[in-house]
Amino acid sequence: MSRNTTRAIDRRRVIQALGAGGAIALAGCLGGDDETADDANGDDEEVNDDEEEINGDEEETDLASLDPTPEGESLSEDDIHALVDLFDDQPMNEDQHEVEGDDREYTPRHVWMWVSDENLIGLHFNEPNPEDATELDYITIGQKGLFTEESQPSEEFSHFHKHTADGWEDGHGGETGDEGYWLTHIAVREIEYPFHDEPIEPQVDYGFMPTPPEEGSEGHETDWEAPDGGEGDLSDDQRDALIEIFDDHWTNEDQQEAPHGTPAHLWKWVSEETFLLLHFDEPAVEEADNLIYFGIGQRGQFTSDDIPAGQADEFTHFHKHEADSWDAGHGGQDAEQWGAWLVHHATRDHEMPWGEVEVGIDREFMPTEPPQ
Repeated sequence: MSRNTTRAIDRRRVIQALGAGGAIALAGCLGGDDETADDANGDDEEVNDDEEEINGDEEETDLASLDPTPEGESLSEDDIHALVDLFDDQPMNEDQHEVEGDDREYTPRHVWMWVSDENLIGLHFNEPNPEDATELDYITIGQKGLFTEESQPSEEFSHFHKHTADGWEDGHGGETGDEGYWLTHIAVREIEYPFHDEPIEPQVDYGFMPTPPEEGSEGHETDWEAPDGGEGDLSDDQRDALIEIFDDHWTNEDQQEAPHGTPAHLWKWVSEETFLLLHFDEPAVEEADNLIYFGIGQRGQFTSDDIPAGQADEFTHFHKHEADSWDAGHGGQDAEQWGAWLVHHATRDHEMPWGEVEVGIDREFMPTEPPQ
């Protein structure tokens, strides 16, 4: 075996160890010089043939995530029905259940699920009757509280909704001190709503039906009981049902290190470009007690141009769809790499390695700054 071929094999091993970024950085460092190549092989053409053969093997074995992230698809009719059946909590009073479905009554466009004593998650569909929906428009995260400035968790909670009102429209906003829920809405596809001047792309929607509280208003209480009295953590049955519905895999098999798939996460495509994510408190979701994040991911490359709606403070984490392990998938080394940009919205107060996390967008979630 020629010295140059040996060097090429060594180069491949280093590339496999370091990943795609290492491949680009080391491309000019491990190749043989022309004089050595001429001595060992007689001519450049023969050396190039040898390296092309080795490099062909590299392309087959090196998980550089340079191929586009697989595309997803909209929720199927069966998916929507399964989600509507599962999200069956009723945090609003009966007068707000204005939509009569075949299975039950609904608040317009929304279905809900309690995930803690103070927090709930929701799905916002494209039809008033969720049973008739064909697309998901938003995911929703709610925090119990009062209609006061002190009680509003943070700016992404743009909308306050009373738990008791004479109708759905009457529930928007309220009088200072009213009980209800501060809601975040995250758009999951390109949509058009009357409270926006033009269609919006997937993003944290800070303009979703804003209900600003009275400036300087005080008071925050969460010990009141919701109309359905359903507050509490997910049950094991609910968790297992989520595992069954959130059954998509957008990463390669090497990253699926837990029994269900990727550690701590479940995924569900809702469009060609966007998927939902659920992040639990255990790597093996089958053993998890609590849901700690709800969010979305959008396929793209490791470049600031692909961060959804330019929301770099919200979509803090990029994850490659191809990597040798789950940990190796965090971030990237080159703008040409493909994966997804993720936003994680905490669904309860909890602790992470970077500190205490409160309900809301986690702007410190494993930041991966793209190359300039």
